[in-house]
Order: sequence, then structure tokens, then C-alpha cells
Amino acid sequence: MKRCLSLFISVALLSGCSSLSGPFSADIRTPSELVLAEPLQVNYQTEIMLMRYSQLILDAKDDRSRQARYFYERGLLADSMGLRSLAHADFQRSLTLQPDFVPAYNFIGLYMTQTEQFDEAFDAYDSIAQLDPDNNYVLLNRGIALYYGERYSLAIDDLVSAYNEAPNDPFRTLWLYYPEYQVNADDALKSVQGRYNQHIDDIWSWNIVALYSQAINETELLDKLLDGLDENDPSYNKILAHRLTETYFYLGKYKVLMNDDRAAASYFKLALSNNVYEFIEHGYARLELLRLANNS
Repeated sequence: MKRCLSLFISVALLSGCSSLSGPFSADIRTPSELVLAEPLQVNYQTEIMLMRYSQLILDAKDDRSRQARYFYERGLLADSMGLRSLAHADFQRSLTLQPDFVPAYNFIGLYMTQTEQFDEAFDAYDSIAQLDPDNNYVLLNRGIALYYGERYSLAIDDLVSAYNEAPNDPFRTLWLYYPEYQVNADDALKSVQGRYNQHIDDIWSWNIVALYSQAINETELLDKLLDGLDENDPSYNKILAHRLTETYFYLGKYKVLMNDDRAAASYFKLALSNNVYEFIEHGYARLELLRLANNS
């Protein structure tokens, strides 16, 4: 899910389960049996573009609007390279130059949520809602912030609205499930099953929702990881890295709900290992690991 460090991983035993409340069944996978992608690397052209934007920013010093845009675009590049401090600073500079620059608020909100600075995150998303009421992502991202801030009823309000805007987005279904689960686990299961049964496309990520709705189990999901991929496709590794980042993150969330913190941590580390920095799952995997460490 695009927002739209490479780590050494000690892979723990990953336990499969047919439901959130049912008994565990052994599903022991060694590192050689796990589906892994080669971690994505920053390419030469991206590094050159980062330097190029630095020059463009200097050249546009007499045009605040252009300079704000260039800071934002350099921030996007820095974010895609995992340079979060530089990206955050550039988004802030963009807003200093142009306080109504909506795209920058979105990234500020994401960064503030991922560092658990929730008041600042809410301020950023509220700014988007005021400046661009029709923005398609503010409800989703603010709902996620409210969920992590444990304001579950408000999170559900935003995430229901976000889901209604795009009911065939499997990730909106997943994020809505989490606060619903905190309020009433049984009702949340019925709701995610209903939304899964209503989907009408064949996006691969619906397999993740199928796990949560108990249509498949964890082992079956893992066995589907390569479905529809062509190893001869030049973009095969990139597509696989994207899919694994998403899948392993949501498997980690699944394990958290089952109180299997050891497996959850392993999945979150696997999600980080692909270096897909621009996906929100990458940033939230770090937050989840921090929370697991604080709770241990």
C-alpha cells in the first residue's frame, strides 16, 4: 500500500492458524522455505535527481510557490530512499513556504503517526480536511492515526467513510477491521466477512482479507505468494518486494491479534527487509515493532 535499513532477520517459527480464536496448527517454515525478494536498492538516477532538486531549490529562491514544490518533490525522493529526517524537513520547508500545500500535510501526518505524536498528526489531517474536503486519502490516513491513538470509535467513523469511497480497496477493508476488532471482535469478523464476500475484482491482496475473514488459513496465504507473478518479467523482483512488504505486515498484525508476539515481530521484520520505504506498511512495521518491544 503505497503512501500513497536492510535488516538481518532471525526468522522465528511461524505458526499457522485457521481463525483468530481457533487452535493453532503447526506450520514450521525454515528461512529457505520462506518467500523472499531481493531487497530493493536506491538506483543511481534517484541519487542524481536528489542532487538536481537541491540545485532547483536554489534556482527558485525568488519564487516561493516553485520552491515549495521542489522541496516537496525532493522530500518524496528522500522518503523513497528511506531518508526520513531529510524528507520530513523538506515537507516542513514546503509548508513554511506555502502553508496551503496539501500533499505535504499528508506526509507530516504519516510521520507523526508513526512516531506516535498523535496531536500533530491530527492537526495535519485536519488541515487537509479544511483545505481539500474532497481529498480521497485524508479519511483513511486520519482513521489509521485515530486507531493507533486508541480512539477507536472515531477511527471507525473515518475508516467506514474511507471504505465507502473505495469498497474494492482491500487495504481499506483491513484497516477498518482493526478498530472494529477492538470494539467487538465477533462483530468485526462478521463485517470483514461481508466486505470480503462483496468484493468484485481479482486484486491479489484480497487474499490477505480472505485470511482475516477465515476463507483461507495462514498456510494457504503463504502458498499463494507467487500466484500470478512471472519470473521473466523485468519488474518481477520489484512487484514481489511490494507484495511481500504488504503481506508480511498484515500477517504481523494478524499475529498481534492472536497474542503471538514472537511470530508477529518476525513478520514485521520481514516486511521491513524489502526496503519498500514508500509503502505505509514499512513505516507502521517499525511502529509495531516498537510497541511489541515496549510491551515485552
